[in-house]
Amino acid sequence: MRYLVLSDIHANPDALAAIDEPHDAVICLGDIVDYGPEPSPCIDFFRGGDVLRVRGNHDNAVAFHADCACGEAFRHLSVETREYMWQVLSDEELRFLGEAPTSLMLESGGRPVLAVHAAPSDHMFKYLTPDTPPSELAEEMEAVKADIVLTGHSHRPFIREFGGRLLVNVGSVGQPRDGIPRASYAVLENGRVELKRVEYDIEAAVDKLKKLPCGEKTRGQLIHILEHAGTPPR
Repeated sequence: MRYLVLSDIHANPDALAAIDEPHDAVICLGDIVDYGPEPSPCIDFFRGGDVLRVRGNHDNAVAFHADCACGEAFRHLSVETREYMWQVLSDEELRFLGEAPTSLMLESGGRPVLAVHAAPSDHMFKYLTPDTPPSELAEEMEAVKADIVLTGHSHRPFIREFGGRLLVNVGSVGQPRDGIPRASYAVLENGRVELKRVEYDIEAAVDKLKKLPCGEKTRGQLIHILEHAGTPPR
Protein backbone atom coordinates (compact mmCIF):
# COMPACT_ATOMS: atom_id res chain seq x y z
CA MET A 1 0.00 0.00 0.00
CA ARG A 2 1.37 3.36 -1.07
CA TYR A 3 -0.01 6.24 1.01
CA LEU A 4 0.04 9.90 0.00
CA VAL A 5 0.35 11.85 3.27
CA LEU A 6 -0.94 15.44 3.23
CA SER A 7 -1.32 18.07 5.92
CA ASP A 8 -2.17 21.73 6.37
CA ILE A 9 -3.78 22.42 3.01
CA HIS A 10 -5.38 25.61 4.33
CA ALA A 11 -7.89 26.20 1.53
CA ASN A 12 -5.19 26.36 -1.15
CA PRO A 13 -6.43 24.10 -3.98
CA ASP A 14 -3.70 25.29 -6.36
CA ALA A 15 -1.05 23.73 -4.14
CA LEU A 16 -3.14 20.59 -3.64
CA ALA A 17 -3.71 20.12 -7.37
CA ALA A 18 0.03 20.29 -8.10
CA ILE A 19 0.69 17.05 -6.21
CA ASP A 20 0.66 14.39 -8.90
CA GLU A 21 1.89 11.39 -6.94
CA PRO A 22 0.85 7.77 -7.60
CA HIS A 23 -0.86 6.33 -4.54
CA ASP A 24 -3.35 3.74 -3.34
CA ALA A 25 -4.80 5.81 -0.49
CA VAL A 26 -4.52 9.23 1.13
CA ILE A 27 -3.76 10.09 4.74
CA CYS A 28 -4.86 13.63 5.65
CA LEU A 29 -3.33 14.99 8.85
CA GLY A 30 -5.80 17.86 9.07
CA ASP A 31 -6.16 21.61 8.62
CA ILE A 32 -7.98 21.57 5.32
CA VAL A 33 -9.36 25.06 5.97
CA ASP A 34 -8.53 28.58 7.25
CA TYR A 35 -6.07 31.13 5.78
CA GLY A 36 -6.80 30.34 2.12
CA PRO A 37 -9.38 31.45 -0.45
CA GLU A 38 -11.08 28.20 -1.51
CA PRO A 39 -11.97 25.71 1.23
CA SER A 40 -14.70 23.80 -0.63
CA PRO A 41 -12.53 22.32 -3.43
CA CYS A 42 -10.06 21.17 -0.78
CA ILE A 43 -12.80 19.50 1.24
CA ASP A 44 -14.10 17.82 -1.93
CA PHE A 45 -10.66 16.34 -2.59
CA PHE A 46 -10.78 14.38 0.65
CA ARG A 47 -14.29 13.07 0.08
CA GLY A 48 -13.39 10.88 -2.86
CA GLY A 49 -11.50 7.60 -3.01
CA ASP A 50 -9.73 5.87 -0.15
CA VAL A 51 -9.00 8.58 2.43
CA LEU A 52 -7.98 8.30 6.08
CA ARG A 53 -8.28 11.58 7.95
CA VAL A 54 -7.64 13.22 11.32
CA ARG A 55 -8.88 16.59 12.53
CA GLY A 56 -6.55 19.57 12.78
CA ASN A 57 -6.87 22.54 15.11
CA HIS A 58 -8.19 24.78 12.33
CA ASP A 59 -10.70 22.17 11.17
CA ASN A 60 -11.82 22.00 14.78
CA ALA A 61 -12.04 25.78 15.12
CA VAL A 62 -14.13 26.17 11.97
CA ALA A 63 -16.42 23.23 12.71
CA PHE A 64 -17.08 24.02 16.36
CA HIS A 65 -16.44 27.80 16.68
CA ALA A 66 -13.53 26.98 18.97
CA ASP A 67 -10.17 28.62 19.62
CA CYS A 68 -7.56 27.41 17.12
CA ALA A 69 -4.80 28.03 19.71
CA CYS A 70 -2.31 28.71 16.93
CA GLY A 71 0.89 30.75 17.12
CA GLU A 72 0.59 34.43 17.94
CA ALA A 73 2.05 35.56 14.61
CA PHE A 74 -0.74 33.80 12.74
CA ARG A 75 -3.72 33.90 15.11
CA HIS A 76 -5.24 37.12 13.76
CA LEU A 77 -5.06 35.76 10.22
CA SER A 78 -6.88 32.63 11.30
CA VAL A 79 -9.57 34.58 13.14
CA GLU A 80 -10.27 36.88 10.22
CA THR A 81 -10.30 34.24 7.51
CA ARG A 82 -12.46 31.97 9.66
CA GLU A 83 -15.30 34.44 9.29
CA TYR A 84 -15.00 33.90 5.55
CA MET A 85 -14.99 30.11 6.03
CA TRP A 86 -18.32 30.33 7.82
CA GLN A 87 -19.75 32.44 5.00
CA VAL A 88 -18.85 30.05 2.19
CA LEU A 89 -19.03 26.58 3.78
CA SER A 90 -22.29 24.66 4.06
CA ASP A 91 -23.54 22.99 7.22
CA GLU A 92 -22.68 19.64 5.65
CA GLU A 93 -19.11 20.74 4.98
CA LEU A 94 -18.76 21.95 8.56
CA ARG A 95 -19.99 18.56 9.80
CA PHE A 96 -17.43 16.87 7.56
CA LEU A 97 -14.62 18.88 9.13
CA GLY A 98 -15.77 18.11 12.65
CA GLU A 99 -16.45 14.39 12.31
CA ALA A 100 -12.82 13.33 11.80
CA PRO A 101 -11.08 11.73 14.79
CA THR A 102 -8.03 13.36 16.35
CA SER A 103 -5.84 10.29 15.82
CA LEU A 104 -5.78 7.04 13.93
CA MET A 105 -3.69 3.89 13.80
CA LEU A 106 -2.79 2.00 10.64
CA GLU A 107 0.06 -0.18 9.43
CA SER A 108 2.60 -0.04 6.66
CA GLY A 109 4.94 -2.88 5.78
CA GLY A 110 3.90 -4.59 9.00
CA ARG A 111 4.89 -1.55 11.08
CA PRO A 112 2.29 0.22 13.28
CA VAL A 113 1.74 3.85 12.28
CA LEU A 114 0.15 6.63 14.35
CA ALA A 115 -1.28 9.62 12.50
CA VAL A 116 -2.09 12.86 14.37
CA HIS A 117 -2.19 16.51 13.42
CA ALA A 118 0.24 17.90 15.97
CA ALA A 119 1.95 15.50 18.40
CA PRO A 120 1.36 12.17 20.16
CA SER A 121 1.00 13.92 23.52
CA ASP A 122 -1.30 16.65 22.18
CA HIS A 123 -3.11 15.68 19.02
CA MET A 124 -4.15 19.13 17.85
CA PHE A 125 -2.08 21.88 19.41
CA LYS A 126 1.55 21.10 20.29
CA TYR A 127 4.15 22.25 17.76
CA LEU A 128 6.94 19.88 16.76
CA THR A 129 9.56 21.53 14.57
CA PRO A 130 13.08 20.78 13.30
CA ASP A 131 14.28 22.89 16.26
CA THR A 132 12.46 20.89 18.94
CA PRO A 133 15.10 19.33 21.23
CA PRO A 134 15.80 15.66 20.42
CA SER A 135 15.09 14.74 24.04
CA GLU A 136 11.59 16.17 23.75
CA LEU A 137 10.96 14.38 20.48
CA ALA A 138 12.21 11.13 22.05
CA GLU A 139 9.71 11.57 24.90
CA GLU A 140 6.93 11.92 22.34
CA MET A 141 7.97 8.62 20.76
CA GLU A 142 8.30 6.83 24.08
CA ALA A 143 4.65 7.56 24.87
CA VAL A 144 3.24 5.67 21.86
CA LYS A 145 3.23 2.10 20.58
CA ALA A 146 4.01 2.91 16.97
CA ASP A 147 7.07 2.50 14.79
CA ILE A 148 6.14 5.53 12.71
CA VAL A 149 4.44 8.72 13.88
CA LEU A 150 3.07 11.09 11.23
CA THR A 151 2.46 14.74 12.16
CA GLY A 152 1.96 18.17 10.59
CA HIS A 153 0.79 21.41 12.26
CA SER A 154 4.09 23.33 12.36
CA HIS A 155 4.33 23.63 8.55
CA ARG A 156 8.02 22.67 8.83
CA PRO A 157 8.89 19.18 7.57
CA PHE A 158 11.47 16.87 9.13
CA ILE A 159 12.23 13.22 9.88
CA ARG A 160 13.90 12.05 13.11
CA GLU A 161 14.88 8.46 13.92
CA PHE A 162 14.88 6.97 17.41
CA GLY A 163 16.16 3.42 17.56
CA GLY A 164 14.71 2.59 14.18
CA ARG A 165 11.40 4.31 14.92
CA LEU A 166 10.48 7.39 12.92
CA LEU A 167 8.90 10.71 13.91
CA VAL A 168 7.85 12.51 10.75
CA ASN A 169 6.49 15.98 10.18
CA VAL A 170 5.20 16.11 6.60
CA GLY A 171 5.11 19.91 6.40
CA SER A 172 2.35 21.92 4.74
CA VAL A 173 0.75 21.56 1.33
CA GLY A 174 -0.86 24.96 1.20
CA GLN A 175 1.19 27.24 3.45
CA PRO A 176 4.83 26.15 3.98
CA ARG A 177 6.72 28.16 6.61
CA ASP A 178 10.24 26.80 6.27
CA GLY A 179 11.47 29.29 3.69
CA ILE A 180 10.72 26.98 0.75
CA PRO A 181 7.57 28.12 -1.09
CA ARG A 182 6.73 24.72 -2.53
CA ALA A 183 4.00 22.32 -1.41
CA SER A 184 5.33 19.76 1.06
CA TYR A 185 4.02 16.21 1.51
CA ALA A 186 5.17 12.65 2.16
CA VAL A 187 4.85 9.17 0.73
CA LEU A 188 4.51 6.19 3.09
CA GLU A 189 5.12 2.76 1.53
CA ASN A 190 6.20 -0.56 3.02
CA GLY A 191 7.17 1.05 6.31
CA ARG A 192 9.32 3.74 4.71
CA VAL A 193 8.65 7.47 4.56
CA GLU A 194 9.92 9.94 1.99
CA LEU A 195 9.42 13.71 2.21
CA LYS A 196 8.75 15.46 -1.10
CA ARG A 197 8.26 19.01 -2.44
CA VAL A 198 6.59 20.28 -5.58
CA GLU A 199 6.26 23.70 -7.16
CA TYR A 200 2.78 25.08 -7.71
CA ASP A 201 1.19 28.15 -9.26
CA ILE A 202 1.69 30.60 -6.40
CA GLU A 203 0.64 33.50 -8.61
CA ALA A 204 -2.78 31.90 -9.14
CA ALA A 205 -3.17 31.39 -5.40
CA VAL A 206 -2.11 34.97 -4.71
CA ASP A 207 -4.65 36.31 -7.22
CA LYS A 208 -7.38 34.52 -5.27
CA LEU A 209 -6.10 35.85 -1.96
CA LYS A 210 -6.33 39.38 -3.33
CA LYS A 211 -10.11 38.89 -3.61
CA LEU A 212 -10.64 37.70 -0.04
CA PRO A 213 -13.17 39.90 1.79
CA CYS A 214 -10.80 40.87 4.58
CA GLY A 215 -8.56 43.78 5.45
CA GLU A 216 -5.81 44.88 3.07
CA LYS A 217 -3.14 44.24 5.70
CA THR A 218 -4.42 40.70 6.26
CA ARG A 219 -4.39 39.97 2.54
CA GLY A 220 -0.86 41.33 2.28
CA GLN A 221 0.35 39.13 5.14
CA LEU A 222 -1.25 36.02 3.68
CA ILE A 223 0.35 36.75 0.31
CA HIS A 224 3.73 37.24 1.97
CA ILE A 225 3.45 33.84 3.64
CA LEU A 226 2.80 32.09 0.33
CA GLU A 227 5.51 33.94 -1.57
CA HIS A 228 8.21 33.66 1.09
CA ALA A 229 7.10 30.62 3.13
CA GLY A 230 7.76 32.44 6.37
CA THR A 231 6.28 34.51 9.18
CA PRO A 232 4.24 37.51 7.99
CA PRO A 233 5.54 41.05 8.59
CA ARG A 234 3.63 42.94 11.27
